[in-house]
Amino acid sequence: MTILAAIVVLGILIFVHELGHFLVAKRSGVGVLKFSLGFGPKLLGVKRGETEYLLSAFPLGGYVKMIGEDPADASAEAADPARSFSQKSVATRVRIILAGPVANLLLPVVIFWGVFATVGQPYFLPIVGAPDPGSPAAQAGLLPGDRVQALNGERIERWTDVEAAVQASAGTPLNFTMMRDGRAFDVRLSPRAVVTPDIFGQETQGWDVGLHPLLSTRIGQVLPGHVAEQAGLRSGDRIVALNGTQIVEWEQLAKTIHESPGKPVRLTVEREGRRFDVLVTPRSTKQQTASGEEEIGLIGIGPAPESRYQRLNPVTALVAGAKKTADLSVLIVQGFVKLIQAKISPKTIGGPILIGQMAGEVVQRGPVEFLSFTALLSINLAILNLLPIPVLDGGHLLFSLIEWLRGKPVSLRKREIAQQVGMVLLVGLMIFAFYNDITRWLAKP
Repeated sequence: MTILAAIVVLGILIFVHELGHFLVAKRSGVGVLKFSLGFGPKLLGVKRGETEYLLSAFPLGGYVKMIGEDPADASAEAADPARSFSQKSVATRVRIILAGPVANLLLPVVIFWGVFATVGQPYFLPIVGAPDPGSPAAQAGLLPGDRVQALNGERIERWTDVEAAVQASAGTPLNFTMMRDGRAFDVRLSPRAVVTPDIFGQETQGWDVGLHPLLSTRIGQVLPGHVAEQAGLRSGDRIVALNGTQIVEWEQLAKTIHESPGKPVRLTVEREGRRFDVLVTPRSTKQQTASGEEEIGLIGIGPAPESRYQRLNPVTALVAGAKKTADLSVLIVQGFVKLIQAKISPKTIGGPILIGQMAGEVVQRGPVEFLSFTALLSINLAILNLLPIPVLDGGHLLFSLIEWLRGKPVSLRKREIAQQVGMVLLVGLMIFAFYNDITRWLAKP
């Protein structure tokens, strides 16, 4: 399943990327000699018109071979110079080069649009979990399960509304209208300034009242071959106690398991109205964080989805899909920048093995998770290809920009040297990614 999922994901991304180059090249009057999924020896091939469509042996990329694209091969260009890539204007060549990354950015827009219009856009209800100890919410006596009805008189429907209001307050006290057991009551909370890690582990300043959404202890996913499956846990089970102490939210469960690598933990499980105890020993696992490696315990379970879904009309869904793609693109670019700045460990870089493992996991969670994972990888591929490295689309764009500024192309010799340097860099990056993948795989018990 893992290998098949990885092949499907990579195949979709490569096909979409190369199709972008192919369609714009054809529309621009450039002759296309080959359209290949994969590199290396040909496995399958069929010729239609002047173009040979190939399936090649190594599925880690693909290519579109155009007339006049290779300066060393002048035969096809000499036969039909009007259809040569190199004879087209800089603007035309830039459009053809950009078409691949743009296609990879359009794919997630389409995926999110389809998901939001059919399944819906996910959101959390404004039901609170256990407040952080010592926080304004804890001091006000809020309890897990309390629901935020209104903030400063404005009705609240989603958890993101609560977060947005707290961040926008800049410390100004907020009037919360809460519901508990069918009874409404008001509390006044003053947000406190906090420094918290962002998605990259970097410290960011913000405002907080000590609240987070309630995530129940119902199990949604049990990973094959892990401790939980071996202990007989199933999707749909609810953990009601840890070592005899009652729990009501996932954070309590995850915290205890993470802090108990190699130490037995007694879970009280509720299944179909009956309760029973299960003894599990969390597997010691090294997890890479922004500050280095951290040893935690894992048993191979994930929470059941607590979010609701709201279907959007096609136009709203398209706008939401574009915004989701833009937000993820910004995060990925920030990640690349922080990686270059050494603010993120290079050990976080992954290659095909990691992609395969992740694809195998998300495919078990359902089609929506699998499509979202494909969209995320497509954005990664687009941004990676835009890096100014020779042999990548970004490198070709750089040469086109230099030609536009100078009024003449970069010499063939200099382009060949740059291509060789770029290939060395790319191969080195791939080797490093494979090394990280293998190291992670060998570190697993």
